[in-house]
Amino acid sequence: MKISIIGCGASGMTAAISAIRNGADPSDITIFEASDRPGRKILATGNGRCNLGNEYLEASCFYTYGKQGKDLLGRLLSEFDTDDLKAFFRSLDIITVSKNGYLYPRSMQASSVLNALMTEINDAGVGIVYSALINSICKKDGRFVLKTADSCYEADRVIVSSGFGSGGFDVKAEGMDIKRDLSMMSDSFEYRTPVPALCGLVVSEDITSIAGVRTKGGISLFSYEELLGCDEGELQFTKECISGIPVFQVSRQAAHALKAGQPVSAELDLIPEMTEDELRTEIYDRIKAHPSRKIYEILNGLINDKLIKYIYLGAGISGRDKVLDLPSEKIDMLILLFKHLLFEITGTEKQDKAQTMSGGVSISSVNDDLSLKGSDGLYITGELLDIDGKCGGYNLYLAWATGLIAGRSAAK
Repeated sequence: MKISIIGCGASGMTAAISAIRNGADPSDITIFEASDRPGRKILATGNGRCNLGNEYLEASCFYTYGKQGKDLLGRLLSEFDTDDLKAFFRSLDIITVSKNGYLYPRSMQASSVLNALMTEINDAGVGIVYSALINSICKKDGRFVLKTADSCYEADRVIVSSGFGSGGFDVKAEGMDIKRDLSMMSDSFEYRTPVPALCGLVVSEDITSIAGVRTKGGISLFSYEELLGCDEGELQFTKECISGIPVFQVSRQAAHALKAGQPVSAELDLIPEMTEDELRTEIYDRIKAHPSRKIYEILNGLINDKLIKYIYLGAGISGRDKVLDLPSEKIDMLILLFKHLLFEITGTEKQDKAQTMSGGVSISSVNDDLSLKGSDGLYITGELLDIDGKCGGYNLYLAWATGLIAGRSAAK
């Protein structure tokens, strides 16, 4: 029984290992990888350290839709919990360590994880075809036919684990149109166009003066005054984006709202440990004690100097102004900006900078074993499924877990 796996990333390699461990003949398994090397996303995760999972696995850490999505998530968490995750990697001779609940290989090197997966696959004798961009997939005479630009391959089982990376199954990329091809093999196929998630958000305002700044803060995301999401932690600023983990955590909500044509705004709290009244008292006490000082001297030490200048200029205050010459309205505006700094969100960072994508094949389109309904033997895993997680190793968890299930199912 020939098994073809499309994508030599986290989910695809795990699927191959799972299939072998459940009785599949390794010589009958072939992995097709669009690029010239395996596991590129693995090497990029966790800033090169591979945040491969999390001690805290709860349904609230993931996003999915409908009863079927919640049921699948429940099965994943039940069948493959944190102990199972650690045991899987221990079977590959990878010792995991926890850093504030985030799981990493003890080496703190993503290359260790990739090497372990590839060693297992190579030792078993699984075939890998690189630079093999699958252009189409169909079913003919009971077998699956996979086509590249210059070759044709047949298989009895196919596991689609490519994700939406460049050269993968993005409907906008050169390659297979997943929406077209899979819908032709399933009458119940449903698909939500994917958008970048866990990424920075592009703003309309000029923030070049604060590019490179990192600061503790909070973000609240709104559309039509409806709160879409909020988070707190280290904020970062680039030449055109607000970024950092708190922004990543709400980026999927922003992306889906923007895709729907809705206006999106972000409100930053640059001093979240103080209430607005506490901050007002702090600043007015400083002014009372030092009325002859300039505004930047009064604000010194509250936040990063570049942000201080951005704030007081935004309140219409010159750096040369002494606080005794400032009307209370401008001081109050300055305090307001510290706690409610608004940005208009016009987009997300591009797909190649996003840690994952949100959207894809609806969970209602697959069976419990992750096979596509109406097309037995074709399995969907990882990022292609319309289920994604927060920062913290949750999306790699989904890749491992769905790969294990699909590989086991395909081996039967």
